[in-house]
Amino acid sequence: MDLQKSECAEAVAELQEQGLTVRLHSRENNTRHIADGGVYSGYIASGDELVELRKANNLNIRGIKSLG
Repeated sequence: MDLQKSECAEAVAELQEQGLTVRLHSRENNTRHIADGGVYSGYIASGDELVELRKANNLNIRGIKSLG
């Protein structure tokens, strides 16, 4: 479980380095709100989805948009 949390934290840090805003959306569902602009716009992604995008070398706003 700690490895999964660590991988998710690394994915979140990578998104923040890209200039995206990442906030916790739901602790129970392990989801994050990722925004590339305004406060009220953005996308919801689970920690598992972020880790998978990172492994596929597609962790960016386009990859997150493709989840929806």
